[in-house]
Amino acid sequence: MIQIESNEKDSLFRITLKPNKSLSWKSNLLFIIAISVTCGAIGIGFYLVGASLILPFAGLEILLVGICVYFVVNRTYKQEIITMTPERLKIEKGLSKPDRVWEYFRVWAYVIVEKPKHPWYPAHILITSKGERVPIGDFLTEKEKLTLVENLKTIINSFK
Repeated sequence: MIQIESNEKDSLFRITLKPNKSLSWKSNLLFIIAISVTCGAIGIGFYLVGASLILPFAGLEILLVGICVYFVVNRTYKQEIITMTPERLKIEKGLSKPDRVWEYFRVWAYVIVEKPKHPWYPAHILITSKGERVPIGDFLTEKEKLTLVENLKTIINSFK
């Protein structure tokens, strides 16, 4: 998801990039509960028949699915914020707060789009300055990446 905020008075542009979320956290909890009830019922059924060794493995399966869903959902809260003024370019990456921050002079920063070697692979958008290459929007779809590049071109041209 790409969200662009602009303040024409200060010539400030803020682009927020977030991955698409297929399900909310509440829906994911319902999924985990459904898996837990199903797996637990099967485990208890086998336990009552006499296969008591199934029950610990059913509990382990429930725990493993819950941990995997947590890590996958946690990655959907990742975001990148690109702030541009006529003088500065600032890139912030993190989950709930910026974990990493890059700040450059805007005139020395370049946007590079690396085309994939094969059509199945995704393109990469990089902002480079002072020998550093910062990838942005790796979690975006190809269509969103094209939109991001067009918006970046428009914003940069508005500063000229």
